[in-house]
Amino acid sequence: MKRKRSVGLVLGLLILTVPAAAQVGFYLGPYAGISAQKPSFQDVEFDTNTTFLYGFRAGVKVLMFAFEFNVFKAGHNVEMANFLLFDWDGLENDYGFIGGNLRLMFPLAVFRPFLALGYGSYTSKLESVDVARRRGWNFGGGLEIKLGRVAVIGEGKWQDAKFDLDDFHVGVGDFTFTAGLNIYF
Repeated sequence: MKRKRSVGLVLGLLILTVPAAAQVGFYLGPYAGISAQKPSFQDVEFDTNTTFLYGFRAGVKVLMFAFEFNVFKAGHNVEMANFLLFDWDGLENDYGFIGGNLRLMFPLAVFRPFLALGYGSYTSKLESVDVARRRGWNFGGGLEIKLGRVAVIGEGKWQDAKFDLDDFHVGVGDFTFTAGLNIYF
């Protein structure tokens, strides 16, 4: 019992030593960037397709951690190097994510580098072929530059999802590089 009180007291003192504005913050923000997608399927070679992506995030920052809700959309075109099993070359693949991310922010005054890990639902809608939804992971890192209540943020992530499209088990490896704003309240 004494040990629990001691730990609680130490944590309480640590929290009180950090300025209140730095402890907890709620933020919203849009972002945009590029999505570089390269599908994978056994014995079929795809080329990487890079396209524009846009999204929105909302989060809560508590001390060094940020818990955020994240949504993005990107419209890729499938680029195949060979068409032996099926012909998807040139078809549009509407790709999206909705889920959550945990960020570990390194506590610096203005420049805040961070690491991110996320999990959520990925959607792949291949034009006139199939729509598939799967859960998957993402991880990455970035830098947030906080200037008062507004922060500029740059982030790079690896998205990994696997879909069953038209009875084919297709992996979608996707790098996203984004820049945006976070507005703190």
